[in-house]
Amino acid sequence: MMEPVACFEDEEFMPMNEEDLVAAVGEALDTNCSDEDLVVGTTIPRSFFGTRRQGFSLKSYVKRLYQYLECSKSVFVTALIYLERIQLANPSNKLTDFNVHRMFSTAILLALKYHDDEHYANSYYAEVFGMRGLNEINHLEARMLTMLDFRLGVTEKEYTYCKNHLMQTQIRLPAHSVVEFNTTNMVISAA
Repeated sequence: MMEPVACFEDEEFMPMNEEDLVAAVGEALDTNCSDEDLVVGTTIPRSFFGTRRQGFSLKSYVKRLYQYLECSKSVFVTALIYLERIQLANPSNKLTDFNVHRMFSTAILLALKYHDDEHYANSYYAEVFGMRGLNEINHLEARMLTMLDFRLGVTEKEYTYCKNHLMQTQIRLPAHSVVEFNTTNMVISAA
């Protein structure tokens, strides 16, 4: 028996304002980035890698996406679930400072197309994401679909767990605590 797919229309039971969502998503991405440089130790396709580290924080990138995409908040939660699935499929699929922006924006694109009824052309998203153009975004979209085995549906359990985790990260934890994001369990430990 299949698990029920999450009802994204009914997010009121777990509300999160824009500022908290942006901060929590940025923090989740920062936490999941490996300290390793470039492609050492990761099996993420090279097409997702930039030539240098971005000159802005992940939080500011998430804020930009939230501002220009005009999409539902559930898209951001779903995108994190997609990245988690990619990492769980192969522990060598590591996010780094060099691939996280393209990986996250591509996950956002897939989540947006899956959930929201209205969306823009890929050329618009390429511009917002800071990509080189339509060919690049189309290529990355196809690569990520393959990495996800075309499995874009998110169960209610996955969605609720991820959203709950994001909300908990906005609760002020002691400075010595570390929060690890994982859809199968959440670990809060002393650093």
